[in-house]
Amino acid sequence: MEMKPVSIRTRLHRMIVWILTLSLVCTLLTWCVMLLIGQSRVNSENYYERMIPGIQERLWEEGGRVLDPAAASELDAVIPPEGFKYKVVDKSGEFLYGTYPDRSDVPPAKLMERLNKVARGSEHDYIQYVPLLDGHDQMGGALLLSYKLKVTPIRASDSLLVKAGVPLFLCIPFVYIVLFTILFVRRFDREIKGPLDQLITATGHIRQQDLQFTLTQGGTITEIRDLTGAFERMRKELADSLHREWKLQKDRKEMIAALAHDIRTPLTVIQGHVEGLEEARRRNIDRFDRYLHVIKANVDRAVKLVRDLNQTAVLEQDSFQLGKVAFDPAEYLEEKAGEYESWCEKEGVRFVCRMTDARETPESPKLLADPDRLSQVLDNLVSNSLRFAERGEIRLTARIGGERLELVLADNGPGFEPGKEAEVFQAFYQGGTGVSRRKGHAGLGLYIAKTIVDKHGGEIAASRGEDGGAVVTVTLPMGEGRKDETAAGAGRQ
Repeated sequence: MEMKPVSIRTRLHRMIVWILTLSLVCTLLTWCVMLLIGQSRVNSENYYERMIPGIQERLWEEGGRVLDPAAASELDAVIPPEGFKYKVVDKSGEFLYGTYPDRSDVPPAKLMERLNKVARGSEHDYIQYVPLLDGHDQMGGALLLSYKLKVTPIRASDSLLVKAGVPLFLCIPFVYIVLFTILFVRRFDREIKGPLDQLITATGHIRQQDLQFTLTQGGTITEIRDLTGAFERMRKELADSLHREWKLQKDRKEMIAALAHDIRTPLTVIQGHVEGLEEARRRNIDRFDRYLHVIKANVDRAVKLVRDLNQTAVLEQDSFQLGKVAFDPAEYLEEKAGEYESWCEKEGVRFVCRMTDARETPESPKLLADPDRLSQVLDNLVSNSLRFAERGEIRLTARIGGERLELVLADNGPGFEPGKEAEVFQAFYQGGTGVSRRKGHAGLGLYIAKTIVDKHGGEIAASRGEDGGAVVTVTLPMGEGRKDETAAGAGRQ
């Protein structure tokens, strides 16, 4: 089961708690083991003191023989040589024999005072005054037993263990803290090393311009997962950007080739007809009127291509600004409808305009827009429909509301290719048939229209009509203002 990701702060807090908890538990266990081992290896501080009653009982069993210096070997067998030193004095305190360094006599008064008591010695030791009985069960002297209260090893070979035991006993907690810190830090290092190595490898791929890789969002650290996730998203965006750049470069190359072809075609026609006029002049043949009409048509065709390309460059500039003014859209559309009726009539196409005004009064609200650029949008849409409407009909439906203006232009031509409605607004889009190019157009009209509508904050969309024709819908926001109002710094382009 995968662990739930946590932040670095939470992970560090948990790691510290685990280190301290495990160190405490292991320290307690180690102390218990050391104490068990110590009990089998060392004597307690009062170990020798607890032996005195037994020694005293055995001395009383020996009776007065202990007072004889010749019985020193017997006394040495009773008193352990390790931990004890002794001396035997008679009842007047006179020294008889013993292993104690101080062989001086004991004052009788002092001797009687300290019988069956423990006194401090001169070498940080304790002295037990044990009375000795003679053969008549009378006090015949005293045994002075000297011992120290300290932990001592049972065997001499364990003396080093006893000396090192106390410092080791105190250092155990710190040893465990250091040990568990190293273990947890190594584990933490492994958890972050994998994702970081992955990021380092990814930067190497990017440096080599290789974006065909994927970062896995692994690890249990929230910040690391977020970092790898952000890096993966950046990689995808960069890959998409490079793909778009590549596609843009490809489109530009195709655009240049298309423009070269489109401009070369009318220029070739013009060149051919000019040569034909020259040949006709040498032969005194009258071809001027007929050739002049063809030359003029192809000049207009080349000029339109150049003008559309220039308009595209102008609209794409960051410094381009609209010259907005507030005007009545109903009056504006009535005037444009009159122009389009005459234009379409010349091409044998019927133009129909239907307008619905839902405003309370015609004066308010006004449309805040650039009328010249809006005319450019409508001109391009009508011109595009004229190329395909043949001798049919073009319908403009206008709906004027309080918040927006909606214009729907429809024709009875072949319409847009299914599934390509969004692509028709791309620069130099020609569709699958190439009819536009054959008719002298480079596919910039709808692109220019969309650019202008976008700069107005509106929307433009293409669709197929019920009869299969093309339908283009333009929606613009309405706005208040004076008729002479212009945008600050705006200039007509």
